[in-house]
Amino acid sequence: MDKPKLVLKEFVQHNEIALGHHQFRSLYIGFHPISRNMIVHDGHAAKVYSDGEVIYRYEKLGRPPRVAGDTHAALTWSKDLLFIGGWLKAPPGMIEVSQYERILKYQDMRMKYSHIHMIYDDDKVEILWSRKWDDKIPPNNWYGEVTDLLYDQHDDAVYFSRADGHAELGLWKVGVSTRDAEFLVKNRTVYKMEMKDDKIYATIFNPIHTDVSSIMVYNTLNGEYKFVESFDFPLESNKKIQIRRVGGQIVQIQNKLIAFYGGTLIHIDPHKDVYRLYPFLDIRNPESERPTYIPGFRAQKAYIMGIPIISVNPAEDLRDMSSRTTFGLLLRIDPVVPQIITESGAIFGMAHDGEYLYVGASYANHTGVYTYRAGDGGVFAIPVSELFKKPWNPLRIWIHDGPYSPTAGIDGWFGGIPLKGFSEKKIRVYTEKSTKMRIAEYSLFSKVKDDNVTLNTGWNIIDLNSYYDIIAFKLDESMDLLQAEIILE
Repeated sequence: MDKPKLVLKEFVQHNEIALGHHQFRSLYIGFHPISRNMIVHDGHAAKVYSDGEVIYRYEKLGRPPRVAGDTHAALTWSKDLLFIGGWLKAPPGMIEVSQYERILKYQDMRMKYSHIHMIYDDDKVEILWSRKWDDKIPPNNWYGEVTDLLYDQHDDAVYFSRADGHAELGLWKVGVSTRDAEFLVKNRTVYKMEMKDDKIYATIFNPIHTDVSSIMVYNTLNGEYKFVESFDFPLESNKKIQIRRVGGQIVQIQNKLIAFYGGTLIHIDPHKDVYRLYPFLDIRNPESERPTYIPGFRAQKAYIMGIPIISVNPAEDLRDMSSRTTFGLLLRIDPVVPQIITESGAIFGMAHDGEYLYVGASYANHTGVYTYRAGDGGVFAIPVSELFKKPWNPLRIWIHDGPYSPTAGIDGWFGGIPLKGFSEKKIRVYTEKSTKMRIAEYSLFSKVKDDNVTLNTGWNIIDLNSYYDIIAFKLDESMDLLQAEIILE
């Protein structure tokens, strides 16, 4: 049966009550394991769809108007249930606080709920677990949102992470039949999870960079856990490195795991207990000192023929979105080198039925300005065969714009651009004075080559056609202004 490109029916644009940022839509997608209905969780208008029909408006939690929902893509399934998690305000509101002779406005969190729901094959919806604000925390604080779900069939339980909030952050577990919740790992912003060999590997949210970024490893058999905070750095000989970055998605391929943080990826060999960190989409721009891209942040992942597919959306800390950074990317995480598939709008939802990849896409990313109106977005079907071709379109990505220091980025390295599939590759670099620039090429397993080029004052164009994997760049000295753009065709 032919499927239309837009598969979500009864979708109202622009005028739904919501609590988005810049009118973005978080449309999370899953197929029910029994009915095979497409379940879409509209995370801002607080609605759940089954095959295009609204089946739930969070009536079991708070009173209307109900807004927000899931902004971190928490969804999983068992053999007979589909689970969605997130948060909800019912109703939303603001409070005024007097401070230093000023009146400050904050979000009122007293009607905020964190939740996990179960959906049955007849579209019946029940609450598995929920948590509401109480007077143990200030009215503008909130208990941790549900940021990821992982079903464990051995214990018939759902592990869930809570990373965004002020209290009860960490790793949790709730029994599906008992509905008893356990707090397993406390006081860490455990974010996206992947199960391997009875262990949960997870990234850390770390939104304000107050914590050292790490990989959590939790043993589900004995409850022991550790945090790996120092990583091998193959771009520099015999070097270990720590970072303070926002965590993104984690995926598994060929008995290895790949975790993503802002501007980096961490390649994990669980059997050898080796953790290698590489620059990956480390992009600097005038709007933010942070890397622009965090692969898999607030977004689902999909496995097609065992190959992970993830989206990369511009970082939400950008207050003034520039033309350099407003597009997202769709990535295929191949075993040796990830490949860029296409540029895109903001993609948050992702699921496939073997024939099509369905993506929940929006024209706007999650950024720092509130609106109470939902924007434009939809669910689109992409033939699976299209995902295993060369990149669909040429790209120009500004990878640096601003002052440069050899201690910035990842030990001075920036870029980390995957070249796989492109036939024409070059970089334009502007410097204020002549200098040397290193170019490192590497795969997920090792550094392939390390070259030096001379940059003259002004604009330089460097041919990159002899490189095929991932490339990153480092200068010998500080610059008040360094501009660099990758051109891929």
